[in-house]
Amino acid sequence: MQHPVVVIVLFLACNESQEPGNNRPDNNCSNLEAGQAGFIQLTKKDEPGEPLVIYGKIIDRKTNHPVKDVSLFLYQTDTSGIYNVSGGPDDQARIRGTVHTNEHGCFKIKTILPGDYPGQKNSRHLHYVINGKGYKETRSILFFKGFTTSNISGQGPLSVLDIKKDKEGNWIGSIDLPIGDTD
Repeated sequence: MQHPVVVIVLFLACNESQEPGNNRPDNNCSNLEAGQAGFIQLTKKDEPGEPLVIYGKIIDRKTNHPVKDVSLFLYQTDTSGIYNVSGGPDDQARIRGTVHTNEHGCFKIKTILPGDYPGQKNSRHLHYVINGKGYKETRSILFFKGFTTSNISGQGPLSVLDIKKDKEGNWIGSIDLPIGDTD
């Protein structure tokens, strides 16, 4: 008669351990909101352009585990393809900001879909720089599937994010970004 109890206990233990961590509300990056760690709104609500939401985690390249309290600096063009109307350096773009991952390594970015450079058809993109204690800095560019051209180039590991429109017309995508090797 002890066998049915053991089977039930094992069944419950296996079901609990197989539940993906991303399904828990406290570990779901897409649920981050303004005022919470890991969330950043790069643009003002009245910024012209198509709304874009990107969420995910910063992942240690060697351990494949999320990394908390990592800074993610982002900059991009506005919808007309301009970084800075004053002509300053690109990393001083008008649309820029830094967010730190939360305790689960999550981030969520609200912005607009970057524009093509004026007079050019190029791959729309968002620049990012990841810094974390004990890690080498990672600089790269995030491109968007469906908005890429043959001239994709840049430094570091390039990423292409598959974005889809939701019911409200927002572009949405999820990506885990690797952090560089340890110091």
